[in-house]
Amino acid sequence: MLEDIFFNLSAVDFLNIFGLVVLGVLSLIYFAIFFADRSGRAPLPIPDTPDPMETAYLSGGLSQVIRTLIYDLDERGFVLLANEGRIKIANELFKSDQIGELERRLLEKIRTSPKIQEIFDDRALRDDLHRLLTPVRARLGLENLLLSPGVLNVRRVAEILGALTILFFGGVKAKLLLDAGQSNISYLLFLIIASIASVYALGYVLTRNVASRRGRLHIEAMRGHFADRLEATIAQIRSPGPMARAFSGAALYLIGLYGLSILKGTTEAKFAEAFDGVAGDGDE
Repeated sequence: MLEDIFFNLSAVDFLNIFGLVVLGVLSLIYFAIFFADRSGRAPLPIPDTPDPMETAYLSGGLSQVIRTLIYDLDERGFVLLANEGRIKIANELFKSDQIGELERRLLEKIRTSPKIQEIFDDRALRDDLHRLLTPVRARLGLENLLLSPGVLNVRRVAEILGALTILFFGGVKAKLLLDAGQSNISYLLFLIIASIASVYALGYVLTRNVASRRGRLHIEAMRGHFADRLEATIAQIRSPGPMARAFSGAALYLIGLYGLSILKGTTEAKFAEAFDGVAGDGDE
């Protein structure tokens, strides 16, 4: 009975139904992940001076932490941006109390004068930094600001079930066509593969950030709260004779919060240019 229904469908009718099936699968995946995130929407108080590493991690994951650390090390004179997109050690004469474990591990990598992309691609470095960030992640987790493992589990189950649904629906039609002697099913196979790919793409997009729903709302609130402070700080480094290290120290969290792109059009624009186009995952 089912085979008769599938076989008798015209190409146009089948494509319409197939499209509805894919749309339904994608919608179910979206809502499954959305409702799995139970972090809530209750606002958190915004500290006057947020912790730079907590802010950077919540805003853009491990990659944002790396960007913030490199900027800070450059501003403090420990490293410098060199030619060909490389980063080099500028000053070996630093004391142990001047840098923390995160900075020390990053400096080990920079001793080889790597290209910026190589830093983000170094899996051993990322694993070590991720481990060193355990206290940061623990504090953020206590406030339900990070995506929980349960959400990722729901995503995996939803992706598998969604892919199987599409594969079954398209596979039955493909088998019937082959049994009927119609061997030209390349377009149908393309639709099946593209639809399954869209399932996994949606799951990735919805969970690529480390922040939970509450975490993302908190970051948005912080960006609105500190907009005036950001504007005032940028003004200090945009005019002739800029204030040195405007974003270092107590103001470093602004880099973690907004990213290096805020430096475009300032005397610190070299960072925005050097990191522009550099790929870095934000889901760790």
